[in-house]
Amino acid sequence: MQVALAHDYFYALGGAEQTVAVLHGLWPEAPVYTSFVDRSAFPLDTVDWNVRTSFLQRIPYPARLQKLLTPLYPLAFRSLNIEPIDVVVSSASFAAKGLPRRKDTLHICYCYTPPRFLWGMTPATDRKQMSWPLRGLDALFRPHLRRWDRWAAAQPHHMVAISHTVAERIRRIYDRDATVIYPPVATDRFQSQPARDEGYYVYVGRLEFHKRVDIAIAAAQAAGVPLRVIGDGPLRDRLAETAPANVALLGWLPEEALLTQLAGCRALLFPGEEDFGIVMVEALSAGKPVIAFGAGGATEIVRPGVNGVLVAEQSAAAFAQALRDFDPARYSPEACRQTAAQFDESVFSLQFKAFVEEKWTEFTQSLQNT
Repeated sequence: MQVALAHDYFYALGGAEQTVAVLHGLWPEAPVYTSFVDRSAFPLDTVDWNVRTSFLQRIPYPARLQKLLTPLYPLAFRSLNIEPIDVVVSSASFAAKGLPRRKDTLHICYCYTPPRFLWGMTPATDRKQMSWPLRGLDALFRPHLRRWDRWAAAQPHHMVAISHTVAERIRRIYDRDATVIYPPVATDRFQSQPARDEGYYVYVGRLEFHKRVDIAIAAAQAAGVPLRVIGDGPLRDRLAETAPANVALLGWLPEEALLTQLAGCRALLFPGEEDFGIVMVEALSAGKPVIAFGAGGATEIVRPGVNGVLVAEQSAAAFAQALRDFDPARYSPEACRQTAAQFDESVFSLQFKAFVEEKWTEFTQSLQNT
């Protein structure tokens, strides 16, 4: 069984790109098709990957133009010359699921979510922060891109969702069923330091509005507890000007420093609503409970009273009350790590490879019967 991989683009190292790396580990010989690679962020000459890019790779600094290039992604993937292959595994939110294929090729899409910018899942405040050219492109191309996205979602033989939250969206938007296989997390990496309670809370993530770091900061201020904010993003300068004295902005941290901060915190604050939420699993792997907004992927990761708290309302007042009521003695590092283990890379690898092999067997039998 020969496998090829496809991914929307490589311009930032996030959970989706880490997932592609795990998939590549399952099939090391697989070529990787994508629209473009930002080689400053992904020095592919240091890894043995056979990456094949579209015409967008010839555009200077495509990562800087990533949003402006959105209308071109469907064309970029349709223009790729795909060699004869048995199975294509696309890793996609948007265009990679529309990769062309032969009739005798099985296509399985690992879907992170239907595109937020197309289907009303991006906050209006985010759109207000767009430049006028981006807003104009959004209004002009969205109807066309929605039609194309629905068409592309019908191309894979099977859809696999990263969570039940995403599976429900796939059913609602694409009218398709999806199998749920949770994304891989390298849980062992976060167990290298002993868990300890140094009295502070942490927020880890991009400093963007939809992540709701503002709620974490306001809640910590209202509850009078120390908060360390780890991450970078467009809100960094504004937060640096307005953050209260009990909030420390640590910026982006290398892995070892991040592990140290997680190991010493009292709990992770997670006020956003995510499709899954890998950072919650990372905190649990470090032996730390999670205080999260009770929606989206958090409802599939956080078990109230066992490894954390689900806050019913996405507001600073509700999170502040959760901080006042929080009793760290109720949560053991062992219980947190035990619940994180179900999301380990090894679990994903076993489940996903078994799924692909099962569907390949069914597909070959169907070809023989036609």
